[in-house]
Amino acid sequence: MFYILGSILNGKSLLRALMNAEAANFSLIGKVLDIGGGKGPSYLEFFKKGEDFQYESLDISYEAGSTGRRRIDIEKEKMPYGDASVDAVLMFNILEHIYNYHHAVVEAKRVLKNDGQFIGFVPFLLNYHPDPHDYFRYTKESLQRIFVEAGFKNISIKLIGKGPFFINFNNLLGVARPLRFLLAFLFPLYNLADYFYLKLRPAARDRYPLGYFFVVLM
Repeated sequence: MFYILGSILNGKSLLRALMNAEAANFSLIGKVLDIGGGKGPSYLEFFKKGEDFQYESLDISYEAGSTGRRRIDIEKEKMPYGDASVDAVLMFNILEHIYNYHHAVVEAKRVLKNDGQFIGFVPFLLNYHPDPHDYFRYTKESLQRIFVEAGFKNISIKLIGKGPFFINFNNLLGVARPLRFLLAFLFPLYNLADYFYLKLRPAARDRYPLGYFFVVLM
């Protein structure tokens, strides 16, 4: 609770705060390739990291001279890495912006080592946000099918969110930024409202995902 309140006061959405908290449950070791993460993504701070952690980023845009960053059109181009050469691939908040998502996921599988992991997040009940485009909202079923068709076998997809009041609160943060301080102190009421709502209708949780956090193994 205190972490979420602090994140909101520091400018993060509820979705981002929950996503980052989930990332803290996982470790990154070896060579890690981040697709579409941009410069200094906040989620990277939350992962545990091994001593041999090496980070590289691929994005459609980059700043000249940036260390560890390379440009790529992930919808068309092959990743500039050999087969089975990467320990982990990250794709956070990027698949919804890629029309040819199949190519991106297949490329992730190609470059991953046999014991590698593919970790990422996609939003669901979130506003339209082109960067530069916004094409899709993935359900758990669609993600499962996409990963299976790409050849992955061990697939874990976790709903991030709670109930309708969390959705409402996340949307309020987006449209009422000047009131962020006040909204942060109203969050416990929203949390309590969802608690009682889901006590009465526990099956409704699956109907209100802020997004999905996935961890996919070879």
